[in-house]
Amino acid sequence: MTLRHLEIFRAVCQLESVTLAAERLNMTQPAVSLAIRELERFYGTRLFERMNRRIYITGAGRTLLQYADTILSQFQESVQVFQETQHGGSCRLGVHVTFGETCLPDILRQIASRLPQVTIKAFVGNSRQNEEMLLRNELDFAVTDNVTLSHGLVALPLCRESMAVVCAPGYRAGNTIALTELAGERLLLREEGSGTRRSTDAVFRAAGVAVSAFLDSSSTAALLSCAQAGLGVTILARSLVADALRVGTLRELTVTDSSFSRQYYLAHHKSKYLTDSVRQVIQVVQDCCGNR
Repeated sequence: MTLRHLEIFRAVCQLESVTLAAERLNMTQPAVSLAIRELERFYGTRLFERMNRRIYITGAGRTLLQYADTILSQFQESVQVFQETQHGGSCRLGVHVTFGETCLPDILRQIASRLPQVTIKAFVGNSRQNEEMLLRNELDFAVTDNVTLSHGLVALPLCRESMAVVCAPGYRAGNTIALTELAGERLLLREEGSGTRRSTDAVFRAAGVAVSAFLDSSSTAALLSCAQAGLGVTILARSLVADALRVGTLRELTVTDSSFSRQYYLAHHKSKYLTDSVRQVIQVVQDCCGNR
């Protein structure tokens, strides 16, 4: 058995297809099938069930996948560590959407200025996507919030940001609203899996208030546009709505019996070896957030 066997096995698990795994790995389908059969002979168990031209991972396969992820991740890290001693180092950074739209440009400028020798690859996605990428060792660390997959992650508090409840100036009368009233409005909310949505839902859930969205969107720009058009109320990080509030295209509503906020974290896999380059990038992120 070789690392290549495990790489092939992981690709088949991820794609749930021998054909797609072969395409990703630039191999022939028979070669991928042979590698899987060799693994099954080596471990003396079936790793996949084959039914109706589809494959399904078995319990034994799921167990092996955990070991394969660990072995391949540690191998990739060993390569990264030794390459860093010869070159400038690298860092794969993930951030959630709100952070990407407000803080990431300044952070990337600071990294370019302070750490010109470090090669950066940045990813912007919702918190769930960042957590999943951390668990698959596709990121070195991420800025996320309300970490839900904490059994595999280490999460250190980074900073907290308040959220604002906003609508068009003429959408409704008055500047105050109770949480139960807010739940009855046409709510324009971020999609399920985003940190903004989890933080918002948590406030309603803690008060025992049922809520549903009039509009779900992964785009904060779409939410802002719809709110400015008078289509409903949106709840977003204050940094995202500050300009619209300043020029008067949005108006803030004060919730009389509750408040909304988000806690941001620096998260990485609990088994992740943080190289000097990654630690230096983390320090830049912490410095930038501390100066906000």
